[in-house]
Amino acid sequence: MNKERLLFCFSFAGGTTIFFDQIEKAIKSKSEKTQLIKLEYSGHGKRVNEPLYNSFDELSEDLMYVIRKTLLQYPDIDYDLFGYSMGSLSIFSIIQEIVKEDIIRKPRRLFLAAHPPKTMKEFFDISNDEIEEWTKNRMIAFGGIPQTLISNRTFWRMYLPIYISDFRMIASYDFNKVSFISDIPTTVFYSEEDTPFSEISEWKRYFTNIDFVEYDGPHFFIEKYYDDMADIICRL
Repeated sequence: MNKERLLFCFSFAGGTTIFFDQIEKAIKSKSEKTQLIKLEYSGHGKRVNEPLYNSFDELSEDLMYVIRKTLLQYPDIDYDLFGYSMGSLSIFSIIQEIVKEDIIRKPRRLFLAAHPPKTMKEFFDISNDEIEEWTKNRMIAFGGIPQTLISNRTFWRMYLPIYISDFRMIASYDFNKVSFISDIPTTVFYSEEDTPFSEISEWKRYFTNIDFVEYDGPHFFIEKYYDDMADIICRL
């Protein structure tokens, strides 16, 4: 794609904007006209001293303000949304607001990755005594925690409340109450090992103009395939 555009990026549960640094370098090497806007969730990264969200409604209101403010600076430039894992749900929540409110122009394309449109009901089956251990094990199983930090108590003391808060928010999102359908072009990156196609393909319930790109590997397959994903993002 040769036209200038903005790419707003939404990270995974507990993630920060630095998650996109690697793919940002790859995209910049392929397209000087694509500018990444890496959005920081409240209570995460550079915004760690701000309150965590209690719902995707709060997340949407907060980040919609940032998107709207940015687009006012670039009134003639197209934009896309790119979300990884929880970031896909962030986009799903925000795109419904964009379409409903009709305050800002619609994005040109959506890029979702590593999360199906599925409510994580099992989170609320876990007792309060077990929730910390469950969350730690889940993040480790995802491959999102470096080996050097797995036994680091200071790390867990700082980040575990953030992970738990984000998982609670994900688990509270009820897809059964969503009637949204859109024809905005949408590309979904996934790994069969992480999320079977039978689950990830449920995004077709909400997006009629959709395609799927399969990779191999665990949840953070972006670490291996960031260059290929950058190619696709720049080409579409």
